[in-house]
Amino acid sequence: MVNVSKKTLKFELIEGLPEDHGTYLFLFKDDSIKQGYFGSFPVPYHEEGTVRIADCEDEEFHYEKCLGWFKPIE
Repeated sequence: MVNVSKKTLKFELIEGLPEDHGTYLFLFKDDSIKQGYFGSFPVPYHEEGTVRIADCEDEEFHYEKCLGWFKPIE
């Protein structure tokens, strides 16, 4: 659970990748949670588990492999 402005948000970690392309919260091997985009990428970024992450400081995108993604629980 994450507390944000007196709101409680509940999430469930799902192993693997989402079925639909789009922006999600992902869990990475270093235990970090980042927002990323899952979709179709050119070679070599089509490998299973690869998502695109924006680096706001460098204003660049890079690719990382994730362990799973988060789904909001109502």
